[in-house]
Amino acid sequence: MMPTSIECPDLEVLFTEMESGEHGPAMEHAKLCPLCTAIIEEHRLLEKDLYRLADPLPPPDLVHKVMARVATEPPPLRSELWTGLSILAVSLLAGLGVLLTSDKALSGAGTGLARFLVDGRAFIEALLSGAHALWNTAAGPVAALLAALLFSTLFGIKRLAGNGPTPSEA
Repeated sequence: MMPTSIECPDLEVLFTEMESGEHGPAMEHAKLCPLCTAIIEEHRLLEKDLYRLADPLPPPDLVHKVMARVATEPPPLRSELWTGLSILAVSLLAGLGVLLTSDKALSGAGTGLARFLVDGRAFIEALLSGAHALWNTAAGPVAALLAALLFSTLFGIKRLAGNGPTPSEA
């Protein structure tokens, strides 16, 4: 039995010594004091009970319910539109800022635009000449027929597959 002149240590000090595994004055006191021994035993049993507890599992259909709710409440089109427009505006402003702050980028953009205008006219003339040659050799109608066949097949497959989620729903 412990003499009454010595007080019990603070519980925080007792638990700290117990957790660290060191046998300091608080643990020495707890060996002799029945009140502190009872507190340590109660703490040990409580820890044992807490370790046995497990977090409950979510219901098996949780993901299905959440996805169904998300599908029924798509984001408003207006917010998607404003988000897309703000991203586009920031990107354009950043590109314009880089273009205006760099002499090399500005001269490269001017040269590229001039080259596009000069070479673009020759490119358009070559495309028109090729289309004229295809049409005159009857390859144009065959290409148009094959394109129509390809598109009708693709749309038929899409119709058979059903209406899947649109990109905004996915």
